[in-house]
Amino acid sequence: MQLTPHARAKLAVAALTAALVLGPLGTARAQVAEFETNHSLFHEQPTKTNMTVYSPSGDLEVTPTNALSLRAGWSADVVSGASVAVKAGPTYQNIHTGADVVTTASVHDFRNVAHGGFTFRKDIVSFTGGYSYSIEHDYQSNSFNVSARTEPLEHDTQFELGYAHNFDQVCNRVQTAGNPATLDHALEDSTGCFTSAPTRTTDPISIDTLQASWSQAWTPSFMTQVIYGVQVTDGFQSDPYRTVVIAEGIQAQEHVPNERTRQSVSLKANLYLRPIKAALRLSLRGYDDTWAIQSETGELEFEKYLGESFRVLLRGRVYNQTGAVFWSDDYTGGNAPLGPKGQYWSGDRELSPFWSWLGGVRALYTVTPKHGRLIGIMTRFKVGLSFDVENFTYTQFTLGGVPIGNAYAYFGGLSINALF
Repeated sequence: MQLTPHARAKLAVAALTAALVLGPLGTARAQVAEFETNHSLFHEQPTKTNMTVYSPSGDLEVTPTNALSLRAGWSADVVSGASVAVKAGPTYQNIHTGADVVTTASVHDFRNVAHGGFTFRKDIVSFTGGYSYSIEHDYQSNSFNVSARTEPLEHDTQFELGYAHNFDQVCNRVQTAGNPATLDHALEDSTGCFTSAPTRTTDPISIDTLQASWSQAWTPSFMTQVIYGVQVTDGFQSDPYRTVVIAEGIQAQEHVPNERTRQSVSLKANLYLRPIKAALRLSLRGYDDTWAIQSETGELEFEKYLGESFRVLLRGRVYNQTGAVFWSDDYTGGNAPLGPKGQYWSGDRELSPFWSWLGGVRALYTVTPKHGRLIGIMTRFKVGLSFDVENFTYTQFTLGGVPIGNAYAYFGGLSINALF
């Protein structure tokens, strides 16, 4: 069963949680090989739904020369839980008192991702390229990325420009002939997806992403980074499994615009507090898109070095967003802002107004032998652990008039990194 946009967003965070403990691969160019494995666990259980995701990954990078690095890897998402299958608002629930007008459906999926790439360096310039392929029961993706980076001014300044493109396909239900597109029926399950089954079809999704960044080391202990990103998505962006109750009690497949353009600006600052051997990091991000969603994010991290091998990081984040222009908690009626909103409808709580906070801790232990190699083969070994808790407050979204409670998400991560 295809993951909802809400679950996909959480998966992305869960998959990155462990990786962020150790940082990116390839930071030591003189090494012959570097291997990293990450394992993350995500769980949430808000009102009427639940989701558990285990995400393992493994990456290998080899650097045969100082000018060239090659990498390959695999990752997966093992998903189980339940998501909202039929979403109704309080007006319809009041009319049908006692009826279960909000239903859920089980979610089970296994997503595999294979990826590879290279980095070529020449003086102060480096070029990176990569490709990835992912497949799950009802979603397939081919994507490539390229980027260029330069480090003038004795490497105190860094400019980077990157581009990525996705060629994706999502499974959908073949609709009844003559049925208006805006009143389609939801996909029952993933049986027959990506086969010649007469009841299944596919819808394309094209995603173009461009990102530019400027990093600047102002002093040996203070640096900043400015990042601008824009993404254009064209294609089927609804959850094919979700049904929304709309005017006159009609049940129709979720229907959102095919086009969406997003842009964001981030400002990051990193200050190393030499007297106490600690680092303080601040991140601010602003976002808006053509669906009229605007958001602000603020994040603060404090990392303390305890000796040469061990460090602990504490972090907190606050996020706030508005709802999409077509968002409504009840498309069957009700007063503004909760009544019908034109030709689109959605039961995705991530398109409603909400805010969230996150708190977490990470620990990293590094072993670097002063002489020789660990067990005769490794020049460095790292192990990291992380745990985060996130809480969501939905100011409008309800399930038939019942507010979302217990909206906590938990993230746990384990990372192991070895240089050879």
